[in-house]
Amino acid sequence: MIGRTLDRYRIESKLGEGGMGVVYKARDTELNRDVALKILPPEKVPEANRKQRFIREARAASALNHPNIVTVHDVRSVEGIDFIVMEHVDGRPLSEIIPPRGLPLPLALQYGTQMASALAAAHGAGILHRDLKPSNVMITSDGRAKILDFGLAKLTETVDTSPDAPTVPAAITEEGVIVGTAAYMSPEQTEGQPVDARSDIFSLGIVLYEMTTGRKPFTGNSRVAILHSLLHDEPPSPRQTNAGIPLDLEKGILRCLRKDPARRFQTMSDLKAALDDLRAESETLVTGPARRARSRKLWSPVAIVAFVLLAAGAALVFFRRSTRSAIATPSNAVALTTFAGVERYPSFSPDGNQVVFTWNGPAGDNEDLYVQMIGSGSPLRLTTDALSDFNPAWSPDGRWIAFLRGVNGMVTQNSYELLLIPPLGGPERRVTSVRVHNTSDVPPSYIAWCPDSTCLVITDAAKDGKRDALYVVSIDTGEKRALIEPPTTAMSDSSPALSPDGRTLVFRHSLEWGIGEIHALPLGDRVTRAGEPRLVLARDFNGEHPAWLPNGKEILVSAKSGLWKASVFSDEAPTRLPFVGEDGFLAAIAPAKGGHGTRLVYARSYTDFNIWRIDMSAPGVASTVPPRVAIASTRMEIHAQLSPDAKRVAFTSTRSGDWEIWVSDPDGANAVQLTSMKAQATGGPRWSNDGRWIAFGSNQPGNFDLFMIPSTGGNPRRLTNDPAFDQSATFSRDGRSMYFSSTRTGEYQIWKMPFGGGAATQITTRGGWYGVEAPDARSLYYTHVDDVNGVLWQLPFDSRAPQRVLDGLVWWGFTPVDAGIYYFDRAASNTRLRFLEFATGATKTVAENLGDVRWVPSATPDGRTLFYSKVDSSTDDLMLAENF
Repeated sequence: MIGRTLDRYRIESKLGEGGMGVVYKARDTELNRDVALKILPPEKVPEANRKQRFIREARAASALNHPNIVTVHDVRSVEGIDFIVMEHVDGRPLSEIIPPRGLPLPLALQYGTQMASALAAAHGAGILHRDLKPSNVMITSDGRAKILDFGLAKLTETVDTSPDAPTVPAAITEEGVIVGTAAYMSPEQTEGQPVDARSDIFSLGIVLYEMTTGRKPFTGNSRVAILHSLLHDEPPSPRQTNAGIPLDLEKGILRCLRKDPARRFQTMSDLKAALDDLRAESETLVTGPARRARSRKLWSPVAIVAFVLLAAGAALVFFRRSTRSAIATPSNAVALTTFAGVERYPSFSPDGNQVVFTWNGPAGDNEDLYVQMIGSGSPLRLTTDALSDFNPAWSPDGRWIAFLRGVNGMVTQNSYELLLIPPLGGPERRVTSVRVHNTSDVPPSYIAWCPDSTCLVITDAAKDGKRDALYVVSIDTGEKRALIEPPTTAMSDSSPALSPDGRTLVFRHSLEWGIGEIHALPLGDRVTRAGEPRLVLARDFNGEHPAWLPNGKEILVSAKSGLWKASVFSDEAPTRLPFVGEDGFLAAIAPAKGGHGTRLVYARSYTDFNIWRIDMSAPGVASTVPPRVAIASTRMEIHAQLSPDAKRVAFTSTRSGDWEIWVSDPDGANAVQLTSMKAQATGGPRWSNDGRWIAFGSNQPGNFDLFMIPSTGGNPRRLTNDPAFDQSATFSRDGRSMYFSSTRTGEYQIWKMPFGGGAATQITTRGGWYGVEAPDARSLYYTHVDDVNGVLWQLPFDSRAPQRVLDGLVWWGFTPVDAGIYYFDRAASNTRLRFLEFATGATKTVAENLGDVRWVPSATPDGRTLFYSKVDSSTDDLMLAENF
């Protein structure tokens, strides 16, 4: 094969060979890059239908785009040769790296965590590996684990269910292959039983066992002996082989290896979280206070060398930094609050011993302020108002806590009262009113104290009312003084944070909804502007909620993968705080003058959105069957839209790590990632009338615009070059036109353009966000982003005079069908699905107590099935880290 060209791939050298084929290094002559080709032997793909199943799964795995999964570029058949085109990885298989006594613990945990992360992403997409083993894991030259060969095990599974059938699939009984593969299979897999994600958990447990001990847990002199051991024997204790293995790690490995799947970790995400915790603890043990060893004999040569090197390094740091009294220990965050519900917006007292924060209470129905003393007791409740309170900020002199009160909602602008309250409770004092845009899912911070505690920097509407500017407001008089105003091309300046010396203000400069930059503004005396703002973090980083470190040179910012430390005055690249995790945001740092300047509190957020369905016997008829989950994962699943034939569902998901468009069966099976935009926001899929295309919105080009992609996969095509927002695209009834929302005139209005893009015509003149053409194609039903009360409007095309149809819509949640309009409203805390019948004009309740429903639903043309998104669980806890 060397020297031969298959299609555009020129084969250059042989990389390896195994039971599933030969791997060659090749050159992609079109894209001018190195790739790896795995040539599949003909006997491995004997049936066309199995081959097609494999191709679908391989392509689905390739769409994951996970850093710890070897990317599959293509699956081809040329001149009768079947082959897979993969990324070329510069590295070695894990099987060649594990030494006889196992890997050093930090490496084993590093590789194990990375493999668990990759498999969790695959499982979230409905993909099992089925053949995880060290030879299927590549370790790159920079120390990253990459899993390959997704789908190959399924390709070769030819299980015989006859009474005389062997206990393993035929494909793994080949000489030289079965022993290596059987040693890593789950008991249910060896017996030919159906497998799920817990089978991969068992296999990863075997790999973890081997990485930490250098041995396999199930061994034997023959294939039969190995299978007997795997099915009937308990693995030896890993600590018998390597006494340096932490007890918790041993328990985790043995839990993975339980014969009964119900007794293992139930999800790969749970296993990854456990490994993350162990990794953080191991780092603390290495560099933190020493623990007494039970016996000096427990120290391995590797551990002794590591200890000596670490001790030498610590001594060097000590002598080079003699001004420090001690070496700070790395952080290990612990829970500060663990209440049911959502705790956010922490702010430290001046002495760093107390934290004020918001909590939506035991019933999860209203946000109020609470103060928690670090290390003791229950929190003190400060406010009890029926309106939500948020964004508390403790004054530097300790006398006041400033906060905002109002109704938080997904509308263009929200009105709040800026109030003060003593830290121990008491009468509240009003300072002023503010009106601000909502620029992200979690509203940013809008207030920050001046260093002398006599004023606040706040966000408030600019003079034209279309943008938000930063002002300085006196707490005594409420007088506002303009500080900086964004240009007309931007949306808002918010999240102000003043440096400890009061000479620099950092803030978030929101370019559009969900996208922003971090800027720094030099200040003079009495918080006056002393120069022009300077870019600190660009839009592609999309930082939020900045907080100053005590050194006055760096800030912490929230980004999509956790908390990052960034320099304000240099071009040094941001670094992520490793112990926080990807769900950390909203950082607060204790003031240095309080003696706790290295104390950090942040929110750790877990919100699970899933897609549900309601089935009815006829349009608008109350369902006798409770709503049920249709599409779910441990990540976000939203924006479900049924195909015209109701056989497929397009939806937005973060199961691959980014917001992308996915397509699946209505029950969530056969899910395939359709896009790979890798943008901060991609969503709002909408099928064309013929089912051949899916329109969606993304800010991948830098601004929000509309795209179209074939529903079977392919390259997306950009449709607009002006702001056009995701979730807003719909098709006309004849399929020739598209409606969408844009701010190209300075306000949210609904526009119409030809199918596939082209010149657009403005439809609404009084504002509009989401519009759907009526079934008779004579009018447009639409909502306005500013409608706090959720008004549904109807605009007849022949009159241009909008008419009010309904009030009380939740999250613009409506969808017309031939017989009427389904919509969501909320009576007290009861979220309902309602139906407005065209024939009678009557409204009736179809389903009740639906929970936290979000975004627009989608119904089948006959109006008998409806899909919608809802929050199934939402928990934000506050985490505390010392000496971070």
